[in-house]
Amino acid sequence: MGIYWNIKKNSDIDEATMIEHTLKYGDLDDIIELFKRINNNKIKGIWLKTMAPDKRFLKLNLMVARIFFDMDVEKDYFEGLDNARFKVRVSVK
Repeated sequence: MGIYWNIKKNSDIDEATMIEHTLKYGDLDDIIELFKRINNNKIKGIWLKTMAPDKRFLKLNLMVARIFFDMDVEKDYFEGLDNARFKVRVSVK
């Protein structure tokens, strides 16, 4: 039944969260359905911001980049991205 069977039209889930979680945890049919429902550029923007720099998802990011965004990239592309999510800010007093 896919990831969308449990999401109501007036759900409180914001679109960015839905996109990120579908790309991360959905199966291929879920991801295809995502691209039918939401603009490709919007999906790509969220993917670039939240997932592409995350090295934990290297294989998934390669698949998404090559198949869904028609990007000719290798793993080096993702290794060079800045992952601001995991940077620790230390303040010295």
